Amino acid sequence: MEELLIPLFGIVGVFGMPVFIIWIIFYFGGRREKQFHQSLQELIKSGQELSPELLQSLPGYKHEHQRKRNDIRTGTITAGVGIGIALFGQFGVAETALVGIGLLVFSIGLAFLAFGIYSKDKKVDNVS
Repeated sequence: MEELLIPLFGIVGVFGMPVFIIWIIFYFGGRREKQFHQSLQELIKSGQELSPELLQSLPGYKHEHQRKRNDIRTGTITAGVGIGIALFGQFGVAETALVGIGLLVFSIGLAFLAFGIYSKDKKVDNVS
């Protein structure tokens, strides 16, 4: 009986954990939205004027990300990671596979750099 429980818990853990994590994200996100809408309904019932500052002060208000997308930074970091993996593969354990993976990540970083430099002139940095 005990020999059966270990693989059973392993399978449930491997396939159940992602489902559980996604459920937690949706549960608390929905709870936050519900709290915001309840507060909004109470303000409407009380007859208060709804200003943007008042809405932003409500619990559960969903703030938009104010950070701009920076493809040059992303490309530099990704290219650095790719070079690091390739060098680790060259001087490390599994030479061919890690060098190939490192060069793949490096080429993705170069693509981010090229796109960041190209789009810098076109003012597309605020797209997320």
